Amino acid sequence: MDIDDNLLLQYLLGNADEPVRNKVEKWLEADAGNRKYLDQLEALWLETGKLDPPPLPVDLQQAWVRISDRIEKHEARNTVRIKKFDGIHYLKYAISAAALILIVFGIYSIIKIYTVKVNEAEMISTASVLHDTLSDGSRIALNRQSKLKYPSHFQGRERLVKLTGEGFFEVSKDPLRPFIVDAGIAKVKVLGTAFSISAYPGQNIKVTVNEGRVLFFTLGSTKGDSLSIVLEAGMSGALKHGTLKPMIVENSAPDKLFWANHVLEFNRVPLSEVFGLVEKYYDVKISVSTPDIRNCRLSASFVNEPVNRIMTVIAESFGLKLSVDGNKYFLSGNGCSKENN
Repeated sequence: MDIDDNLLLQYLLGNADEPVRNKVEKWLEADAGNRKYLDQLEALWLETGKLDPPPLPVDLQQAWVRISDRIEKHEARNTVRIKKFDGIHYLKYAISAAALILIVFGIYSIIKIYTVKVNEAEMISTASVLHDTLSDGSRIALNRQSKLKYPSHFQGRERLVKLTGEGFFEVSKDPLRPFIVDAGIAKVKVLGTAFSISAYPGQNIKVTVNEGRVLFFTLGSTKGDSLSIVLEAGMSGALKHGTLKPMIVENSAPDKLFWANHVLEFNRVPLSEVFGLVEKYYDVKISVSTPDIRNCRLSASFVNEPVNRIMTVIAESFGLKLSVDGNKYFLSGNGCSKENN
């Protein structure tokens, strides 16, 4: 049974739907030579960068055992026959051996990335947000009750860190060495960008991108494929706890990254919600002369602004009068009805 190489590529990338996956897996089971052909394509595509990210086998130890067994059988078969080779046959043998080495090297490099122990340094946040800079210049903000493991100095072709909890990353650009965040079952791969990951144990994994783009992916089925989505600036993705398929989600929360960058972004948000967030983060009390004030919708961004500045902007935006008494703020005026806000 013949199969289109484009279907095999989609299968290795984890982009294949269920009918395609079933077709490819039946093709693989039909003939041992089909698996060999797929391995050769995988090695070729890995080297040319066509597979991005590389496909990840779920059982890494078993995958390496299969590769080792293939090497032994190949060596044993060719040790017996090598004396019979003439020049042409020797050339075929060399090409075959080189292809096998390429396959093994490609798959071994993938296994090595995700089995390397990232334990040279550890950043732990308990009751407060921590900030640090890694050896490559990437800046990290670590939220409360979170932990980041990372090497003191990045080596090799990847920059791999391991996150438990929530972190905000401003990654230094290095096209030759992708930055990979291991968040347990989910991974995020970038070249240079700003994004956050929330990966607390037992909860949904969430990724929000501020700048650039990231690849948000998981390990797929036991066949070794992966499931992935690409997130660009302003987009968010989530992996529901207990599942393997990341999804693009709406994330318009004004305070989604306030813990990391003290930014509040309001896009026609009712003042009732605005007041709740201001009271939460600035430990103040806000009251109004009429309930209609809470119906007014605010569109504004505040970057590390003091509460006095925020309240002044709100008052000026809607023609309200602002009174301050310590940590208590009082707004008076006409406000906005629900029909005309």
